[in-house]
Amino acid sequence: MSPSESSHDSPALPARLKVENAAWQALLQVLQEEEQALIAGDADRLALLNTAKLTQLQTVSDHARSRHADLLAAGHTPDHAGMAAWLAQHGQAEQRARWQQLCEMEQAAQAMNQRIGSLIELRLNSTRQALNVLIHSATSQGGLYDHAGLAVAVHKGKPLTAA
Repeated sequence: MSPSESSHDSPALPARLKVENAAWQALLQVLQEEEQALIAGDADRLALLNTAKLTQLQTVSDHARSRHADLLAAGHTPDHAGMAAWLAQHGQAEQRARWQQLCEMEQAAQAMNQRIGSLIELRLNSTRQALNVLIHSATSQGGLYDHAGLAVAVHKGKPLTAA
């Protein structure tokens, strides 16, 4: 049986595109929530979203591996060029639209991931600056904290309640 016959007879690849698209949509939703949590400074929510994001990334990765295996079984390379060749031979309008949508979602996820990285970097820089201020204050004379990390008074004079 030729590769074109086997890929044409097998409904696996078109069905996988539909399921893979749903997985990408779920990943994009989690990334959007993560971006919003970073903007809001909601660290508790970020910790919860991290688990969901890792799960969705694994799901998307599993679907991509399955699609690659289907392309190989159909006699095509397991990449964008192989998918384009399969679609040229057997793809109908619905599969072409799903593939296009999947490619667009992948690009959207990459762009969102870059924005998330920038937001994380901003948060880290802000935290570093705050730590630098505290460290400088702690090490200079009359600092805010002693070596044990306990708060100390800036001025050592009479208490306000003293006569």
